[in-house]
Amino acid sequence: MLKRVLRSIAALFAGQSLNTIGNLLLVPLFLSRWPKAEYGEWLALSAVVACFGVTDLGMNSAAANALTTAYARRDLTRFRFLQGSAMAFYVGIALSVSALLGCLIVLFPIPNWIGVRQIPLVTASCAVWVLTARILWQMPAAQVSTIYRATGNLAATQWFGNLQALGVIVVTVAVLLFHGGVLQLALWGSAPLVVVTFGVWRALRRSHPELLPKLSAARIAGVRELMSPSLMFGLIMISVAVTTQGPILLVSRALGGGVVALLVTTRTLGNVIRTLIGTLNVALWPELTRLDATGSAVSLRLNHRLLAFSSTALCASFAGALWFEGGEVISIWTQGRLTPDIWLLRLFLLALVLQAPWLASSVFTAASNRHGKLSCSYAVSAVLTLAATAILLRPCGVLAVPLGAILGEALACYHFVPKDTCAVLDEDYRRFAVQLWIGVAAMLCAAWGAAWVGHSIAVGPAPVRWLQVGMLTTVASFLSGWYTGLRSDDRAILVRWGISQWSRPYPE
Repeated sequence: MLKRVLRSIAALFAGQSLNTIGNLLLVPLFLSRWPKAEYGEWLALSAVVACFGVTDLGMNSAAANALTTAYARRDLTRFRFLQGSAMAFYVGIALSVSALLGCLIVLFPIPNWIGVRQIPLVTASCAVWVLTARILWQMPAAQVSTIYRATGNLAATQWFGNLQALGVIVVTVAVLLFHGGVLQLALWGSAPLVVVTFGVWRALRRSHPELLPKLSAARIAGVRELMSPSLMFGLIMISVAVTTQGPILLVSRALGGGVVALLVTTRTLGNVIRTLIGTLNVALWPELTRLDATGSAVSLRLNHRLLAFSSTALCASFAGALWFEGGEVISIWTQGRLTPDIWLLRLFLLALVLQAPWLASSVFTAASNRHGKLSCSYAVSAVLTLAATAILLRPCGVLAVPLGAILGEALACYHFVPKDTCAVLDEDYRRFAVQLWIGVAAMLCAAWGAAWVGHSIAVGPAPVRWLQVGMLTTVASFLSGWYTGLRSDDRAILVRWGISQWSRPYPE
């Protein structure tokens, strides 16, 4: 299990690093080639398109769990039955929604409704259709590479995704360097999906020909069986889309494209650590599904506590480092084209730290298809977040976005999600929560204090100073969390495991 997780983490980390580096490079390139307002409108259009990802209805996550369980039990008949049903669902959704959106774009000026003014209406409408079609056909394409994940090779699935992400970055850079516009970027950005999907199919024909999806294996009964858990995943996807893209649309309409560019850039920087946490969560997901299928409750409870601790410690160390250095990072990153709002960044960082524990807990119920209450928490949080953002937008300006997120999650997720996970894992929630939040407070204080000291004494050029501060906050966060966020028996288990790994003889 450990080797599979480490391979998966390596692949996922490479993918997240690629996305992060791509974002870091593309933001200044966009701002140097396109007017700031046009770039903000492109982000707003992308936010609208991203909402169509919810047409998946969570089928990918539900099918991945079910296929992993079926393959672990060597039930290939059930594997093909569920796989074919999921694929038929995806193809039907992609065809019908693509056609429906084409009609809606012809009939209605959708870009104008979200405040797009710099990009011509026809160009913006065509770009919306192309980007949406890419997202829709990504769903059946992803079902092909999911075969590797179901067979215990999540790393292969991720490496194919990494190739596609790299292709998108290369295409984007090329289009911008050759002074391409919005529509050219949308069209050429679809090429990596086609090329990588063809490559995955060829690879599977050589390695696992018996597992290739066939529409002939689809059955209505299979779609119905997957629909119940998938709808709950779909609710989560809709909620994430609302909380991620909804505030962008509100800000675009109320404050304009320039403020959207600042908001998205600041949030992107704050979310760098979230990509690392997401890497860890996704790498563990199929292993947690296997542990649940085999009834390994003790291992699940231990992993729950360790994941909550490590996620929070990483977020606290990152937030502490950027608390004082973040403004300079944004200025250098955007080459001075965006004036940083330091409190906007700080509120995003605070939201990420408070979010880390319940996101860690959510993986365990999601991995076992027992995520009904989790879906409700996501939905309520999305509604509250969007409402709070809309209410606070006038008095607080763009700061309403992170404030709304904190309020929505505090009322719907901080308590309810870990409690539900503890109930599923048969763990004492009261003891878990007390230990967790004491650890969160201790890690936040330690990281902030280390950041203040580091900011005062760090020397050298900017990147060197950032590294010095980051090292201090990481050490402070993990040390404080080790003694306050973990139980004594958990620490003992980790120490014994570390000693065993260190003393293991190397093969000759």
